[in-house]
Amino acid sequence: MRFAISVDINATPEEVWYWLGDPERAKTWMTSVTHTEYIHRTPEMIGSTFRETVEENGRGTELQGVITAFTPNEKMAVSLEGDYNTADVTFTLEEQDGFTRLTQTADVRFKGITRLLSLLFGRTFRKNITQQAQSEFATLKTLCESGAAGG
Repeated sequence: MRFAISVDINATPEEVWYWLGDPERAKTWMTSVTHTEYIHRTPEMIGSTFRETVEENGRGTELQGVITAFTPNEKMAVSLEGDYNTADVTFTLEEQDGFTRLTQTADVRFKGITRLLSLLFGRTFRKNITQQAQSEFATLKTLCESGAAGG
């Protein structure tokens, strides 16, 4: 399942990156992520591995991840794998005339029984994933536009 979502934020790419590029700060707006820790961190970030816990509706699952692209203030991509799915997610920042456009693209591949359920309820899965991303982006937009960045 592939999807893309964008939001225009009245802030500089650096102000948006402040909230996007650091896992602890990202948890502020990524409401489903409750825990993140690096397993191995490289100086250039590409190849860094991490694990995170994602919780939805009181149920949690652990994902293992690797950073596949990392250009501060421009782009970050990760590959994630968990019990129920794998995902390749890319965030890109584009400086526009007076604002920053943040775009998230994702390719989510379900496993096991979840794959069967996604075939049956794909439209609902897509709607839920998109709504969650829109909600998280709205929170991120508010953080960035409020000047809450301390960096």
